[in-house]
Amino acid sequence: MGTTILSFQNRVVIETLHSEGRSLRYIANYLGFSKTTIFNELHRLNGEYQAELAQTDFEQKVSQRGRKSSLTKNLKHLVEEK
Repeated sequence: MGTTILSFQNRVVIETLHSEGRSLRYIANYLGFSKTTIFNELHRLNGEYQAELAQTDFEQKVSQRGRKSSLTKNLKHLVEEK
């Protein structure tokens, strides 16, 4: 399973074409992505799709990725002393 990262410009195009009433297939072919990618992007938010809100949601979720640090203040202090 691959991942697709949409740029903010892609999101603006999706918002514009979707508001014009274009189909998922049309938007997907226009941008060169799969229909599933466009479907998932349009359902990223509850309610009407807005590119700026979708980009903010994406950036927030990306910032939460990865392993969390187990370095506590006490452990950091102990390491610095050594």
